[in-house]
Amino acid sequence: IESLTKHSMHKILLMDNDVDKLNTLVRPQLETLAQGCGATVTQALPTMLEWLPEGCSKAKGVSELCKALGIDPATQLLALGDAENDAGMLKMAAIGVSMGNGSPMAKEASDFVLEETNNEGGAGVAMEVFGFPSSQ
Repeated sequence: IESLTKHSMHKILLMDNDVDKLNTLVRPQLETLAQGCGATVTQALPTMLEWLPEGCSKAKGVSELCKALGIDPATQLLALGDAENDAGMLKMAAIGVSMGNGSPMAKEASDFVLEETNNEGGAGVAMEVFGFPSSQ
């Protein structure tokens, strides 16, 4: 595992429909392994765990994109999310918005939590509320 995280591994996904098993059995063991290798464990969906090399995250990717585009995330970024792996991005944004069905970690990291879920047009609502004109 250590050689994967230091040389060529980009992401490992572990998926199982048994959410309880993932969270109570697999995740604690995976986090222990990750700590020993300088990796992190996060979750995008209840049925999926992500193992990422140290320094890799959605927040890091968005930060690098903002840097390349000359955007200051702390004053110019609207970030939308609903999962644990969105938390860092939501925190760093000028405005972080969680969907109504967001995970507790996403909601905690957000400046605003919508009532609407991602399936109910939450992203569109957020864009209209926070400065994108309606197409109507």
